[in-house]
Amino acid sequence: MKQVIKFEASWCGPCKTYSPKFNQVASEMVGVSFETIDVDREDPRILEYGVRNVPTTVVVENGNIRKQSGVMSVGELKAFIG
Repeated sequence: MKQVIKFEASWCGPCKTYSPKFNQVASEMVGVSFETIDVDREDPRILEYGVRNVPTTVVVENGNIRKQSGVMSVGELKAFIG
């Protein structure tokens, strides 16, 4: 199953702008797992995926990892997920 992970922080302004768009896409896409991780909680996946900026979106599918930093529109996010 394709997994989409959004890395964010509560203090991040762009993250607050991006969250509603991410949540909208999550509610519309069937068969895709969506997760949000707060970088201040020291999740080991922060290092595993090399997250250096927030927001960062990571797509994991069949062992392949794609990463995009910054705010995306709903359309851009859907295209990035594929």
